[in-house]
Amino acid sequence: MIHSLVDTRIIIGITIGGVAILYAVLFWFMPRLTRHDLYFAVTVTPGFRDESEGKSILRRYRLELIIFSGLAFIAFAAGVCSFGVGFVSAGLFIEFVASFIAFYLARQRVLPYAAPPTMIREAELRGQNRVIPGGWIAASGPFILLAACAGYLWIHGAQIDPGAGGQPNGLTIRALTVYLLFTTTKLAALTLVLYGLSHWVRPVYAGGPERAHELKFRRTVSAIVLGVEYYVTLQASWIMLVPRRGDLMTVALLPLVLVFALVAIVMLARLGQGGSRIPAKEQVSPTISALPVGDRTPDCYWKLGIFYFNRDDSAVFIEKRFGLGYSLNFARPTAWIFLLLTLMAPLIPVLAHLSQFLPKLGV
Repeated sequence: MIHSLVDTRIIIGITIGGVAILYAVLFWFMPRLTRHDLYFAVTVTPGFRDESEGKSILRRYRLELIIFSGLAFIAFAAGVCSFGVGFVSAGLFIEFVASFIAFYLARQRVLPYAAPPTMIREAELRGQNRVIPGGWIAASGPFILLAACAGYLWIHGAQIDPGAGGQPNGLTIRALTVYLLFTTTKLAALTLVLYGLSHWVRPVYAGGPERAHELKFRRTVSAIVLGVEYYVTLQASWIMLVPRRGDLMTVALLPLVLVFALVAIVMLARLGQGGSRIPAKEQVSPTISALPVGDRTPDCYWKLGIFYFNRDDSAVFIEKRFGLGYSLNFARPTAWIFLLLTLMAPLIPVLAHLSQFLPKLGV
């Protein structure tokens, strides 16, 4: 039992460490993956990042990224030595903080070269129903699988709950019910993202080849989100329906997260943010304004370069200025509903444990 627990923690540590390394590598290349007139989340002239000032800022950013990532690794190793392997879950957060510091310092150096973005806005005149690969039939698949799993548990619950010899196997029906609710909440949050990618994204370009590239990027992000939903559902089904195989077999599925993250990053990096790295097969449509387009949002609405807050913008999902994918417009109530669902998922097991523990204390 002790050996299995140690193996489980080693697998978790390797997975989180691998994702943290991928995260650092992504930050290294990120300045070249954003739109051409966005540099460290600042609107600039399209050729600025290839000028001497832009290259100098990039070199210094990468040097600081190496230094801060090295310090993050030392802090992570010291934490593991001091607090044990339970500290491995903090590895990804430490790497994020280190990478963000390097990004923020570079952004401060770019701000003096900021250029006002064009005030022209473009909007879709017709919906894009095929943003989600396979449509809503494919999107409903995880919920159907989870419902089938719940039905099986309800029918065969008496056979699953006790283990051999009448001894509990560590996964009681109560625990399985809590885990089922936890998984359903995660799927609800991811489905809200899928719906938002279809209906709550304001396009940067409403026509021309740029629009086709943007749609391809959005479909790829939707496919990745849908893939995450199926992975979460399949892992939950394994945990709930095959409890006698032990925790080690369950955790052994975790390295797939590292593989999935690597594939997703490569797919999005090849496209570039918003499809900006896709080679143009036809002449790019001329712009009416000589000002840079960026993502058509003023810099003042981006707090620290990563948080977007604009009450005058009806869009809920906005392209990230430094990253691959989409961010939330925190001025929209729907964005906070999504955050609430995201935060509720990990709280469900905690609240369930407290509800079982507090009565024993007479609370």
